[in-house]
This record gives sequence, structure tokens and C-alpha cells, in this order.
Amino acid sequence: MEEIIKRLKNRHLFRLYEYIQPLINYSIPNEDSIYVDKVLAIAPHQDDEAVGCAGTLIKHVKSGKHLEIVFCTNDSQERMEESKKAVEIIGSKKNHYMYFPARNLSGNKDFKESLGTILNSVKPEAVFMPFFFDKHNDHIAVSWAISKLARKMNLNFMVYAYSVWSPLNPNCLFDISKEWGIKKQAIECYKTQLVTRDYIKIAQGLNQYWGEIKERGMMYAEVFLKMTVQEYISLWSKVFK
Repeated sequence: MEEIIKRLKNRHLFRLYEYIQPLINYSIPNEDSIYVDKVLAIAPHQDDEAVGCAGTLIKHVKSGKHLEIVFCTNDSQERMEESKKAVEIIGSKKNHYMYFPARNLSGNKDFKESLGTILNSVKPEAVFMPFFFDKHNDHIAVSWAISKLARKMNLNFMVYAYSVWSPLNPNCLFDISKEWGIKKQAIECYKTQLVTRDYIKIAQGLNQYWGEIKERGMMYAEVFLKMTVQEYISLWSKVFK
């Protein structure tokens, strides 16, 4: 049985690379800014936004543009308070809190409908969300919900897919060297989570890696898989058909 599951996972992985290869550039473009105003960042858990994409979000806010963050789960009041401090540091003035238990988003219709309500209200021009191969069920569930919502909503935004738990083949890079110190402060807010893993070390190592890969002397960089929401949903459908 384990061998069958392994083969099924590999089948999806190979299918993914088959479809994603045309989108990947060997020299990842360094983008100066997100060329829209209204950005929504989706964090399945309170800390994903800080670890996965805070540097770019901070960069966006510093340019005078609009940011909102939606947190999909909540497991304690303490973590809730930590997230409020983190978003203040990142610079998001308006935030949305769902109260679903962690590891309870997969196939959850109430979660899907709640996310749809927020998308309809915010009408974002760009959405940061975990890539659907990020190895956590709640992270994958965000893409599932988006794919279902697209059947009845006119979704029209650019997706910036980020990673927390799994490597990502990116086609978009942001130099966050000047923003790293603020990003670090945002991650430091999540003291309950830093007890179990050193997320500062994780983010720092990954961001340093991509910075050096892109350009010698670039201190820190965040990377994403960028595509229209229609392209993203199409990729999801092809991989998981």
C-alpha cells in the first residue's frame, strides 16, 4: 500500500513539472514591486504570512499600496495576539480572522464559502497564497477552495504562490535585503511557534539562498510562482485530474 501511495504522489509530481516547465525561467526575474495596488495575503495559519512572504508584503506597504491579510485558522488566544503584533509590523491595516481549527480546512465547505465572502469583499488584484504542493493539508486546502470558488465567482487576480514547508520552483523574485530586519521582527512575534521550530533560521537560510542564487551580494530574496488565477486553477486541474 505504501508503495502505491508513493507512486501516486510521484505521478502528480511528474505531471506538475510537465505543465509548469514552460513557466519557469532559468534566470528568475527580479521584480521591483507588485504592479497593482490591492493585495490580499492568505495565511492558513498565523505565522505563514511572516515566514512565507512578509518581506515582499512589507515592500508593497512601503511603496504606499494596500495590503490585507486573512488568517484561516486559530488555535489559541495567545497565537491570535501574536498575529496582531506581527501584522502591525508588516503594515497591514485591515485583517480578516477565521476561526477554523488547524488541520480542518481540507474539503471544508464552510471554509470555502468564508474565503469566497472575503474575496468578494476585498476584490484583490493580487493574492499571495501557499503553493498547492506545500506539504501541509491546510495549505493545499486554500488552492482547493480557490478552484471550487472559480466555478461560481468571476475571480480576476494575479496569484503569487509561496512556500513554507516544501521547495518551490519559482518564476518571480523580490529582493528583500532592506526588508529582512522587519520580516525577522514579524516572525519573532510568534513566540509560541518558535518554541517548536526556529522559523527565523528557516526563513533566513531560504531567503539568503535565493538572494545569493540570483545575484552575488544580494543578501535576501523571496521567490514565488506567479501566474493569473485562471492559469493557476488550470494547473491545479491538470495535476489533480
